[in-house]
Amino acid sequence: MTHVYARARITPSTSFRRVHWLPRGSTPRVLENQIVKAADPLAIAEVASEHRIVDIAAALGVAPEQVEPLLVKRPGERIMVGDVLAQKPGFLGFRMRQVESPIDGRVIVVEDGKMLLEGKRIRTVVEATVPGRVISVDPESRIVVETTGAAVDLAWGQGGLSWGTLKVMDSAPGLETEAGRFNIDHRGAIVVIGSPLTEEFLRGAIEIRVKGLIAASLPASLLPLLNDAEFPVGVTQGFGRMAMSRTIFDLLSQHNGREVVLDTGESSDWRDRRPEIIIPLASQRRESVRDVRERRPLAAGQRVRVLQAPHTGKIGTVTSVPPEPRRLPSGVWAPGAVVEIEDMEPGKGVFVAFANLEQLD
Repeated sequence: MTHVYARARITPSTSFRRVHWLPRGSTPRVLENQIVKAADPLAIAEVASEHRIVDIAAALGVAPEQVEPLLVKRPGERIMVGDVLAQKPGFLGFRMRQVESPIDGRVIVVEDGKMLLEGKRIRTVVEATVPGRVISVDPESRIVVETTGAAVDLAWGQGGLSWGTLKVMDSAPGLETEAGRFNIDHRGAIVVIGSPLTEEFLRGAIEIRVKGLIAASLPASLLPLLNDAEFPVGVTQGFGRMAMSRTIFDLLSQHNGREVVLDTGESSDWRDRRPEIIIPLASQRRESVRDVRERRPLAAGQRVRVLQAPHTGKIGTVTSVPPEPRRLPSGVWAPGAVVEIEDMEPGKGVFVAFANLEQLD
């Protein structure tokens, strides 16, 4: 299921505190006050892929206390599938009974005639999602990184995190997308267009091997093709055919050539974490300190502007926020709100996707 959010919002300059939650058993690789770059490893965790209990005593037909001298593999030893864990000679040396390992890994412990096996260990690296300074390290819980910069919340994104040079390809927002403009300068860059994403442009981005792609909007029909992209893709306005907001376009153009973070990482709760662009601005004045995860969601009673036809530009009031996404005419499932528009009959609300609502503070 694809989720879209309230359309992109910007914060010209602020201080962000990004919380990085750690898997159990993580080993931090940074210290408090250490400076990190985006994608630097903050902590490493090695977690077993699985655990198996093998009843050696039952398999060999012996009492639990008789297992010890029959062991072939002992705690701490590595094993492969098919390795003999224990064996019992048969009568006069014939028909030896053996117990083989069902997995690759190692032996953890043998107790009460049973052997605990641990599968291969999977290495997980927790990377910094922003460049900045480590302000808190809790080995059992989280690592917090603070950075100063501009931020743009996106309406939708997928593909993970990328850190690279911002390259704005257009001179103004628009509805026509010209393909065939890529050159060697775009390789390894995070490319921005102020118009809708097209299949031809996306294929060009894949071919030149950009590190990220930011567009104004995209048709839902392009979603399957995005699986061929090995870089994150984000849109500022949502699904359909829309030009980029002039405010957002101007902000990105202002920082053309800077190093930026494009983070489209998914969250277990679509209202808790949004895809975003972060532009580090260490020299800028900080306006406030906040956790980027603490953004005020839409709620009943809030005033909004509708950005989709046939109510484009109309002002309304949110009457409810359904807990589940709904299917839009485009075929995309999207979370949204029921809005009562000012010039409509009272009590007749319409469902509008968050991507097509502008929150009026």
